[in-house]
Amino acid sequence: MKHILKKFWIVICLALIINIPILILGTVRTNQSIMLKGDTSNIDNVVTIDSQYDTVGSFSSIFVLSVDKCTILQSLFAKIDKTATVEELNPYYGHFSDWENYRMGQVQKNSSIMTSLITAYSYAQKENTSINIEYSFKSLCVSFYFDGTDFRIDDEIIKINDIDVSVGYSQFSQAIRNSKSGDVVTVLRDNKEMQITLTNCAYNLCRYYPYYNINYDTIYPKANIKSSFVGGPSGGLLQTLAIYNQLVPFDYTKGLKITGTGTMSVDGSVGAIGGIKQKIYTAFDDDMDVFLCPADNYEEALQAYNTIVYKEKMLLIKVSNFSEALQYLYYV
Repeated sequence: MKHILKKFWIVICLALIINIPILILGTVRTNQSIMLKGDTSNIDNVVTIDSQYDTVGSFSSIFVLSVDKCTILQSLFAKIDKTATVEELNPYYGHFSDWENYRMGQVQKNSSIMTSLITAYSYAQKENTSINIEYSFKSLCVSFYFDGTDFRIDDEIIKINDIDVSVGYSQFSQAIRNSKSGDVVTVLRDNKEMQITLTNCAYNLCRYYPYYNINYDTIYPKANIKSSFVGGPSGGLLQTLAIYNQLVPFDYTKGLKITGTGTMSVDGSVGAIGGIKQKIYTAFDDDMDVFLCPADNYEEALQAYNTIVYKEKMLLIKVSNFSEALQYLYYV
């Protein structure tokens, strides 16, 4: 009997010795953030156009996975994974709730879709004058605010002192960038106007994205926007390409699976994004044929691309603006 009890306690002790460290490593959180590979998503899941033209290939955006305040065990595994990135958590994001983090991404996505529609329709109008889109600048919507300021996510900046959004995006955004302590900003919050007296330049207090009023009753062809939980601005370029491709007779996909990333501005410029390394690996895993990359992300993207075996199966293309992307796809 004593022999059996001795074996029992040996087993218990070994289990504790093995499992307690694992339990600690798996539950104690760090001040680190992990970026992991995600997935590609057909742009048709976000926006479609009532068009007579068929698309043989596809345009897809890419999302990656981010884990903030990861556990010690997650951090150790991520450091082994060559496709993952482990970084110190940005201290400026510590005051946001989970809901605010979600809304932050939705503000960016909403602005991205508006901008993609305006850019794609405006370019397509040059080929077909029956294509129509009517829009006006609405506001600068707050997507980030520094702790201790009076701004909140979803605030729409509509006026600074005596300058309002009627002056247009360029002039209004310039006025916001030139703001200073003591200036009074008017925002829409929960459909009510409220005033915030700045303690610094507005850009040192918050970040924002342009919102536009688009007349969906007169837009032609009709655009159908679908709800999505995926947020962020990085789908702008691919959204614009997918919309434009449905507005013109030429099929820019040529049967290829095209993906990539990059923000989009109404002037057609393509902006940098985060997580480019993980997006390269995700695209390759999903058997994409072409990856369109913002010029400002290209060097980092190329480093990741060059680590891939059989990388030639996917072309990596640097683009600075929408016209460059169209030109490449036309001649590919």
